[in-house]
Amino acid sequence: MSVTIGDVARAAGVSRSTVSKAFGSKGFVSPATKARVVRVAAELNYRPSHIARSLSLGTSRLIGVVATPSILTVFENFVQPIEQAIRDAGYSLLLYTSSGDPESERLCLVDLIQKRVDGVIAIPSSNPADIEAYRDVVDSGIKLVVLDRCVEGLMVPQVGGDDYEAGRLATGYLIGLGHRRIVYLAIPRTSSSGHNRARGFFDAMAAAGIPVSGSSVVETGFGERYGEEAMESLRARGVLPTGIIARHDLNAIGVMRAALAAGLSVPGDISIVGNADISLADMIRVPLTTVRHPSRQMAVTGVARLLEMLAGNVVEPVITRLPVQLVVRSSCGAPRPEII
Repeated sequence: MSVTIGDVARAAGVSRSTVSKAFGSKGFVSPATKARVVRVAAELNYRPSHIARSLSLGTSRLIGVVATPSILTVFENFVQPIEQAIRDAGYSLLLYTSSGDPESERLCLVDLIQKRVDGVIAIPSSNPADIEAYRDVVDSGIKLVVLDRCVEGLMVPQVGGDDYEAGRLATGYLIGLGHRRIVYLAIPRTSSSGHNRARGFFDAMAAAGIPVSGSSVVETGFGERYGEEAMESLRARGVLPTGIIARHDLNAIGVMRAALAAGLSVPGDISIVGNADISLADMIRVPLTTVRHPSRQMAVTGVARLLEMLAGNVVEPVITRLPVQLVVRSSCGAPRPEII
């Protein structure tokens, strides 16, 4: 049977409220009394109720993180810095991973509201929850910061990579190598990231005078399987592009696997560019050219802004776009003259 606050109060010869104060609740208790209560609690193996303490103090010291599954591929650069900064500030972390669909994301946010967390760091999926789910978080008094994929129209601090530049850089690199038949396997344009990367792709193609068609951008799901399926679909059309830009490195790995299985050469027959620069990107059969996003900088910046808000300071609800970087490896080359 668990030890209660009443058990500690009787053993220490004090009131229940004095025990609460000794464990951080509002009100004064002398150092000697506090030391006695803490000693007795330790002898009885008493553990204060986190919920009761949060109700008493008006703060839970909990910060929730809702992460899209794609973030887990850069865990060491994204989630770990968030957790470390939160713990260094004296908070505890509740990590939720949505399944990548709007309803799953909404339920994560609802649960964090019910748990009375002090703050939330949201990393939306490519199909984010309705904006009202995020507004409910703010309306409940919880401080909110959004990272990576921004939620348009939401008046909170948001920090992400420059998705427009990511699309433009990848496309411009392939064009510079001589490619004209380029397909972008895209994030759905319902998200800000998908919309902005597609703009970068179209603008780079237009600047080079290369016409695009409805088949130049193919929206696809997240993961290797979707990359394989996309490659197989492109092969079935009979005319392969010479260059493919994938929405994520995992999709690019799937594209590469399907291409190699079909007897195609990478980059001889087809060049592939990924996005994210996950830890496996330089260890696969053909090291992957990709666009690196500043995930660690995003994490550190986002936590800093959330902590400022929790400290009672005003943080402007602006969207901050951090620079991205093209990382050139072996998966891209000039197209063969006979297939341009």
